[in-house]
Amino acid sequence: MSVYTLSGNCNFETEAFDYNSDDPSLNGAGEHSCKVSYNMDKKAFNDLFFREYDIEYITHYFDQKQIPLRVVTHPRKTITCYEKAHLLDSSDPLNVIKALYFENPRDKSLFAIVIPETGCFVDRKHLAGELDMDQEFPLAKAKELPKNMSYGTCSPFITEKDLVENGGAVRAIIFDTETLIAKKTESTLDDFSFGLDHRFSVQMNYYHCFQMLKKKFSELVFYREILRLSFKEKMVRKKGHISIDYKFSSLNYRTAKFINSIHGYGDVSIVNDFSNELDLPDVLTTVPFASGKNNSM
Repeated sequence: MSVYTLSGNCNFETEAFDYNSDDPSLNGAGEHSCKVSYNMDKKAFNDLFFREYDIEYITHYFDQKQIPLRVVTHPRKTITCYEKAHLLDSSDPLNVIKALYFENPRDKSLFAIVIPETGCFVDRKHLAGELDMDQEFPLAKAKELPKNMSYGTCSPFITEKDLVENGGAVRAIIFDTETLIAKKTESTLDDFSFGLDHRFSVQMNYYHCFQMLKKKFSELVFYREILRLSFKEKMVRKKGHISIDYKFSSLNYRTAKFINSIHGYGDVSIVNDFSNELDLPDVLTTVPFASGKNNSM
């Protein structure tokens, strides 16, 4: 992959640069390490990546705050977070962020849930409670997405035209509280999809992403305890040995991080099917959003 870092200066001639032919991750050379890197100023960053999607506000915020931001190109298209994590090599799936869009069938408004890849689906009944929704109308998987998004590249990076008040469909963008607190301390560079080309992603800290969107879209962006721990446990003590069997139906951030950290030690057998969140049932038993909880961090 190639890495484009937002900085005050460009270290290459951007006007003559065509990433389809010049980027070694995109031109068929298949470069998959981070050895190829470019520094770009704000204008070049927008010209090359963000202007066509009308999301230059990303660069404006991170440049103004002097916070790390970079775009990464990939040698092949990805759909799932696990495919992305594999291409990023050393990246933990918890550092790959997905945006799930759900639709209220009553008015077709959209709710974006922004969470790291824990390996488990969202506990939808718990989500309904966190969003103060009743059971009168079901909340379904979005049939249509905001402009400049497709399944496999969904992101929280909407535009003004996507807002309900401007004739769009997006009513809210929700981050996970526990993940925000942890990511603020960890200062990781987390990976987000953007645009329509499945070979690109933008990397920023999850907490900084929340702050940037909060500043841009104000009351539209807030946080809730989206990810929670739900499991069945079977523990057996026998002849000086302890056997514990867990089956998780949902994971909070801390537990997912602990599970990821212990893989590869001892006699370990791992089987993964990497089910996509798009495999969720069509209907979520929830509905209309009612505000009222604290939305700032």
